[in-house]
Amino acid sequence: MSVANEGNEVTMNTMSITEVTRIIQSIGPNKTFNVTFVKKDGTERTFFGCTMDEKPTNAVELPPAVPVKTVDGWRSFRVDSVLEITV
Repeated sequence: MSVANEGNEVTMNTMSITEVTRIIQSIGPNKTFNVTFVKKDGTERTFFGCTMDEKPTNAVELPPAVPVKTVDGWRSFRVDSVLEITV
């Protein structure tokens, strides 16, 4: 991850959508991974979980979002906000 200070605004370099999609597809369902991403409010978050064959029952279709099952329940992250994915 790299952070650049442009004036008073701090920006983080995220992974490309293509790279994130490729990694998620190569991991496959039911296999765990860590993902670090930038939340909408600009803070960084990391969680551990796995993608599943099924989707959450109350899932709203958000094309750039990936639903992930964690120990705390369903969470999601936007593919355009990912800083790092580790298996």
